[in-house]
Amino acid sequence: MAGVAPSNAPGLDWLGGVGPENIEEFAAAAAGEEALTRFLEAVASGLREVTADQLADELGGLVSGTDKAALTGDYAQYLASSFRAAVSTGIAGWRDDDLAFIRDWGFSLAADRPVPVAIWQGAQDRMVPYAHGQWLAAQVPGARAHLLPDEGHLTLTVTSFGQILDDLLDLAGRELPGTTRFG
Repeated sequence: MAGVAPSNAPGLDWLGGVGPENIEEFAAAAAGEEALTRFLEAVASGLREVTADQLADELGGLVSGTDKAALTGDYAQYLASSFRAAVSTGIAGWRDDDLAFIRDWGFSLAADRPVPVAIWQGAQDRMVPYAHGQWLAAQVPGARAHLLPDEGHLTLTVTSFGQILDDLLDLAGRELPGTTRFG
């Protein structure tokens, strides 16, 4: 869901539409591992004890109004807990992801034989802009694109999770034994 396109994707303004926090984060990544580590450590300090009520403010411009509206109740509790756990042992994985995002992937998306791929992307996403989903959908042969104008980054898991699971099962050509469809 909300897949990041290659940073050197032709015809894509890679940072266009991201929240200001991601512009700063990827500028730090471009400056190198040491600069990115300093940046992420500072951001992680706010996430280490974040509560559900603080989460939208902590994420700032990375969450659209659509995503902010979803940050309530059990979902907000779950995400706050997830963020705390994610940074509880440091930022190494986060840093490695950011560095991978800005580097050349080392392979082409063109496939000799298309494989099942689903692309789910919301137009209200400020973490991974809608243009990334559009670009990937146009580049991945045979991709099944779900480009949703009313969804954000976080809302996809709230409103579309069952449909996403059904889509993946359909792409795999089967249902799991003893289960029913989610959507």
